[in-house]
Amino acid sequence: MTTEQPRYPDRLRGTDLKVGHMTYLNSEVFYRHLPEGSCELVAMPPRAMAAAVERGELVAGPLPTAEVFRLGDTVRPLGNLGVASDGRANSVLLFSHLPVDRLSGKRIAVTTHTATSIQLLRVLFADLWNVSGHEFVRTDEAHDAALWIGDPALERRSAGQYPYQYDLGRSWKDLTGLPFVFAKWVIRADVPREKANRLERLIVRATQAGTDYFSVLKISRERATPGMSESDIADYIRAFTYFLGPRERRGQQEFRQRLELLPEWRPPSPDDVPAEPAKHVVIPTT
Repeated sequence: MTTEQPRYPDRLRGTDLKVGHMTYLNSEVFYRHLPEGSCELVAMPPRAMAAAVERGELVAGPLPTAEVFRLGDTVRPLGNLGVASDGRANSVLLFSHLPVDRLSGKRIAVTTHTATSIQLLRVLFADLWNVSGHEFVRTDEAHDAALWIGDPALERRSAGQYPYQYDLGRSWKDLTGLPFVFAKWVIRADVPREKANRLERLIVRATQAGTDYFSVLKISRERATPGMSESDIADYIRAFTYFLGPRERRGQQEFRQRLELLPEWRPPSPDDVPAEPAKHVVIPTT
């Protein structure tokens, strides 16, 4: 009789851990104060990051909530960290040429980056806006409305291309009265506990430092643009919750229950659709 060995990749036995780097503005608080050399950060958009964790190419990261549900026991929580909004998210937006209640049977363009926001939109279409018969298409195809998330959504807010904008975080709060958890930090379950615990301590401390008043102020000064002032950026970052508590967990469970009532559906794999421009590069910790 032989004892089965752990199935985690060989590289996890070394000192380096490859961790997903979400490069959106609202996620910078996680990474800015990570000690140099504590891990190897790999920049990826949300859906690609979840796929990389599933394949074992990354060991951890802030994954889209819907993908955390799907991965199940493949991953486990890394602390109580995530990205949640209690009302407006300001960067998860449905842009539309029509009022939302007129989108039944219409074409909805969806960014390839999204895994959770598209599922949230499905819930809102069904439970809040009574929209049905719609078709999801790529953003480079003709459409009546478009879902954008993260920094690309921020950039489009004042472009004036669409007369109607709907904040999905605000709409979820209108529907349920609860916060919405867009992403949750997880680590592969086959990472040895000692390494997982060490990484958790590092990420928690880095996030505590990253959400400090002066750290947010520094981020806002460095990232200010003509479209977003320093105060706009600081307000934007501070509107998110990064340490998840009981209300966020209730919101997460409510989302899961509502999603399970819908027909099972996932957007096409990132490998099956033309990728939108995004940097997939290894960057050093600082």
